[in-house]
Amino acid sequence: MSGDPKVKILIDNSSSMQLYETSNLIKLKEDLEKRIPTDIEYIATGEETNLGDSILANLRKNDNILLFTDGNNNIGADLGDVALAAINYNSTISSLELKPKYYDASVKITGSEKTVSKAENVFIVKIQQTEKRKVYLTVEVDGRKIIDKTTDENEIKFTQSFDNGYHRITAKIIQDDYFTQNNIYYKTVKVVPKPKLGIYGGNKDLITLLDPLYELNIITEIDEKINDYTGVIIDNKDATALNEKTNILGSYIAEGNGMLVIGGDKSYDSGNYKGSRFEQLLPVHIAKAGRKKGETSVIFVIDVSGSTGHYFGSSLKTDVEKTIAINMIKDLSLTNYVGAVAFNDKAYTIQDIVLLSQEKNLEDNIAKLKYGGDTYIEEGILKAVEMLQNSGGSKNIIFISDGKTQHEDESKNAFKLAATKGIRIYSIGVGDDTYKQLMKYAADTTGGTYFEPEEGQGIKLLFGDAESSGNKKIFPLYVFNKNHFITDGLKLKANIYGFNQAAPKTSSRLLITTDIGDPVLTVGRYGLGRVAALTTDYGTYGFELLNKDNSLLFTRTINWIIGDPERNNDNFIAINDGRVNQDIEILIKSKQQPTSDKYVFYKIDDELYRAIARVDNIGFNTLQGAVFAANYPIEYEDIGNNEYFQNVIISTNGKIFKDTDAEQIAEFIKTKSKREIVTKSSYSWILILSTLLVYVAEIIYRRLKIYKNQ
Repeated sequence: MSGDPKVKILIDNSSSMQLYETSNLIKLKEDLEKRIPTDIEYIATGEETNLGDSILANLRKNDNILLFTDGNNNIGADLGDVALAAINYNSTISSLELKPKYYDASVKITGSEKTVSKAENVFIVKIQQTEKRKVYLTVEVDGRKIIDKTTDENEIKFTQSFDNGYHRITAKIIQDDYFTQNNIYYKTVKVVPKPKLGIYGGNKDLITLLDPLYELNIITEIDEKINDYTGVIIDNKDATALNEKTNILGSYIAEGNGMLVIGGDKSYDSGNYKGSRFEQLLPVHIAKAGRKKGETSVIFVIDVSGSTGHYFGSSLKTDVEKTIAINMIKDLSLTNYVGAVAFNDKAYTIQDIVLLSQEKNLEDNIAKLKYGGDTYIEEGILKAVEMLQNSGGSKNIIFISDGKTQHEDESKNAFKLAATKGIRIYSIGVGDDTYKQLMKYAADTTGGTYFEPEEGQGIKLLFGDAESSGNKKIFPLYVFNKNHFITDGLKLKANIYGFNQAAPKTSSRLLITTDIGDPVLTVGRYGLGRVAALTTDYGTYGFELLNKDNSLLFTRTINWIIGDPERNNDNFIAINDGRVNQDIEILIKSKQQPTSDKYVFYKIDDELYRAIARVDNIGFNTLQGAVFAANYPIEYEDIGNNEYFQNVIISTNGKIFKDTDAEQIAEFIKTKSKREIVTKSSYSWILILSTLLVYVAEIIYRRLKIYKNQ
């Protein structure tokens, strides 16, 4: 269909855009008007960038939008929704390359808001700049300087422990830049009373480690009193002692509490857990973690779209992807069934599913792949799902891509469909500009794991030949999944010298294994609560876990099962850090309704009250003894180009132009105005319905199981 070529220029007029050169925009409009009809409009103002809302308000069918913006969107509609609307309207969104007029840098601190006394906490100072320069950074904790250096790093990590009460952290950068208000950031940390922890079993070594951090209670009998604890540890207990208590433990966990089960000579496979009622609460089955011939199918889904023609280091992304796939195929067990799919805007079958030992040309066919075309991730995933539909046993997709797609919502629906079919996706992000959020979504939605390109050992442990421990007596530990609260930044230097036999359930997360792939730490949810399975002990076989280099594994695991340590307290006040002139929520748990000269409290739950505060001064503030921070407006935090904004441009078939490219822009618009309007039937409702049916079936199954157990 041929349309009238015209363009609408939208200029982001928010405060952060003062950093960029705008002098040529009027000339660009005049040059474009000589070639095609051109409108210009200013969007967003002041210290809020409602970029998504502004684009949607100006978007019409078959439009050509040209944006002058840094792509940072801090209020209103998500940019993903904008891309979807543009695709549905058959419209393109392009942008102009920004030329910095002034240099600027911002600083921010991320990390724990609540902790317990003496616990080690990890914080990250994040520095954003319009161009990379060295800045002078200082970080103070309660007035004590802990970092004082010149750096050009984007992220600086530090660890800190605290005593009781509220604590104040300040990060400050010194550099001659445009905005000064974003050169200092304030953060508060609240040290809450020690969480109450019940230990069923346990010896002095574990108690010595945990006593400084938690209020420990040795349990001799599991009964209704465990509801007094935010978490419970089951240490090397057999099923005989646990089966009759499963209903009590199940209700306790399902209501939002946590449980850690530690291995040993009386637990898991050595404690008759297999087939027991207690096993139902765990994120693992009691079984040897080996693999049998023919029970595992693996489909490689390889992105060969145009975006993989960009460089990653010294090589093209598509060449890196092919190398990763070929190396992984070499690591697979010959007893696996293997297939391969390549995709751009269509899916191409490279190899139908076949026993790997009988396959001859797969590696050569992958090596011959060429890049080009648009990116529709869902095409590759749906083709792999189709190929796996008649396979038995374990079904898996190894998804290798930079994550950039023109159909993000359709891709997410494809991931959800894979999950309903019992298919796990193991995603590998390739490229400095990988859209990690989507790649991790693929893994998290299906119970898989996200890997960086250099982490191929994880795939080998999953699908390689299962090594027998044989006479092996020393088992180094391997962090299998680095994208979890427990394992984020965790450096283990431990060996174990024995372990219990267990295999992760489909809905669980495998975090730590031995070097030959045996599960050591697996976590999962049960109702509203959390359960962790540590399939070794800390005495005879896993004693290295208690030393200084590795004990963080225990404390992080316990903190994860506990969740919010204040949730069971009789009273508390909770105020998170916020921004000046923005709503800051105040929550107070009390038997009496709180009163204040400044704020009105409304009851929102039993003994729980809420109010909204607004402050106009940057820095630390106090309320009824609580300390909270109010920082500079978020408009000044995201400095420089938003890397994810490029996904919107790619997904709508737009381009990035210079402000002197009037002729190229006009020709591009004329070409796009001749595009075909394609009517595309949406099958998203089928994916949503199938997901809903699985969810409802699971609820019914669990209720029947609980009823049967009662």
